[in-house]
This record gives sequence, C-alpha cells and structure tokens, in this order.
Amino acid sequence: MIDTLVELATEAGIVIREIYESGKFRTTIKSDNSPVTTADEKANEIILRVLKQRFPEIPAISEESENRVSETGKFFIIDPLDGTKGFLSKTNNFTVNIAFINNWKPELGVIYSPISGELFYTSTNNESFKYNFLKKTQKVKLWGKHKNKEIFTLITSDNNFIGRESKIFKDEFEHDILKIGSSIKFCKLAEGVADVYPRFGRTMEWDTAAGHAILKYAGGSLIDLKTKKELIYGKKNYENSSFVALRDPNDSKKIDWQKIL
Repeated sequence: MIDTLVELATEAGIVIREIYESGKFRTTIKSDNSPVTTADEKANEIILRVLKQRFPEIPAISEESENRVSETGKFFIIDPLDGTKGFLSKTNNFTVNIAFINNWKPELGVIYSPISGELFYTSTNNESFKYNFLKKTQKVKLWGKHKNKEIFTLITSDNNFIGRESKIFKDEFEHDILKIGSSIKFCKLAEGVADVYPRFGRTMEWDTAAGHAILKYAGGSLIDLKTKKELIYGKKNYENSSFVALRDPNDSKKIDWQKIL
C-alpha cells in the first residue's frame, strides 16, 4: 500500500508543479472562504481515481470532495495540495499529503513537496524516511531524537503565528522560531530540525494525518490539547482541536502546559 501512496503523491506533485510553473490555473473560493485552484482539483482527481481502483473497499476522504464521517476507523485521508495560499503567493511551500488511517490512528503517511522534490514517507515496519524524488538521493531514516542542540526551535506558519505560541515554554525558555508553511513542519520535527510545533485554532485531519504518521515513526508525538492524548482521526467534520507536536515526547517537560491547556 505505501508504494501506491508514494506513487500517487509524486504523480500528483508533477501535475501540480506543471500548473504552478505555467501560471495557467483557475482559482475559486470555497464555502469556508479558503481558495481552491485547478492544481488542487487535478491532483485530487489523480489520487482518488487510483485509490478507488486499487482499494475499493477503503473509503477515501479528501479536502476537495464531499465527505461523510467514516464509521469504520479505516480510511484514506488526503490533502491534494496542502498550502494553497503558498501556491498562490509563490512561496514554494506546498505539499501533497496522503495518509492511511486504521483504528482511528495514522498508520501510513506520505508528504511530497513538488518544488523541492523532498519526499517523506513511512514504511510498513513503522519507520520514517526522507528521499529527494527529483534528485534521486539516497533515502535517509528519520529519527528526530538524535538531534542534540542547546536552543529549542519552535516551528510555525507565518499566517498562523500568535503570541500564545511563543509563550509555551517554562521560565522564558530560550528558543528560536522557524516559520514555514504546509505540513512540512511535521517533517522538520521528524528530521530534528525543529523541536515543537504548537497549533492553536482550526485545522483539519487532512492537514495533520500524514505528518502525524511520519513524526510518530520518527519517535515524536502529536498531543490533542482537548483530550491530552494522541490525536485521533474520524472526528465529526474531520476538525482537529488545538495540538502540540513534539520531536521528542520527553521535551514536554520544558513546556508550561498551564499556559496552553
């Protein structure tokens, strides 16, 4: 299954890049006031068509489709173009996200960056890897816990950064801030480039599922601030609560939970 998800993420990424570089696409505004482009729609068609052919018994939930809440706890969840605002503003920070959910938890995940060629994915052996699809580099196993750095790095998005996020550390704990769009934030945690990703406010399950799987198998964790447990999937309307993603769960000792719960 993971081979199919990797194949689809890269195939969709190629189409997205072609549209992005041509500049020839249509943009409309959805009911939730978010933009959707021709690239979102084309990538969505590619991914859903093949998943339906190869895994007809497994529902596929996508940001760009009409979706019902799955009652089986087993489904694919897809964001065919995560970071559409980055796509429109030409930041290059957008990805293709595909995850397989089993028993309400992310079991497989793939994130592909069409511009950089960076491909992050999980294996059936509960491991996470990085590979550059465009440069055909050697794959690297991800294990964020191996990182050794004195100063913590908080990762966030330019358009989501608020004061609350920068005040989560105990006793003004010294930290850097890295700003980047899309689900690549989870991958930077898995690589050990960043340490903590706090997110307050609305996100959807297709924003987090693939990155959650990659981070989890690299030794990290994603904590739902409402339940105080690992984030689960298949929730009503596929909407997440606020969360904190950690490179190393032991680093939670450095966070002032009273400020954020």
